Amino acid sequence: MDSDSEKELKKIFSSRLKDKRQSKTKRRLRGEADPQAFGTLLPGYFKQSPNTITKIEETRALIAWEKYVGESAAQQSQAIRLRSGTLTVKVSNPIWMQQLLLLKEKILKLYRKDFPSLVIRSIYFTRG
Repeated sequence: MDSDSEKELKKIFSSRLKDKRQSKTKRRLRGEADPQAFGTLLPGYFKQSPNTITKIEETRALIAWEKYVGESAAQQSQAIRLRSGTLTVKVSNPIWMQQLLLLKEKILKLYRKDFPSLVIRSIYFTRG
């Protein structure tokens, strides 16, 4: 191999090494493998404000109403507030209110299982 082609190969090799070093991102340099899920970041971010975490959990509980009662019952009712361990649900008519009253204990069990930190003790149904 002549010296010119040897120099050219060394030049190409050194430029590849330089490119490889520059391609490392800050995350890779810090040793982090993958980005973290947003849900796992929230508790750490709001650690100084436990009320915020509680409000987020309450909002998640209100949104979960349809999951616990089903689509047809959710069209006739809506979880509107969670305060002092009582979930308030607005219901469109008395028939649906009666039906949901019959399912009250089952719904409470599901909520207590999925949201133990909220300590939901009762459900209050109101006409809306």
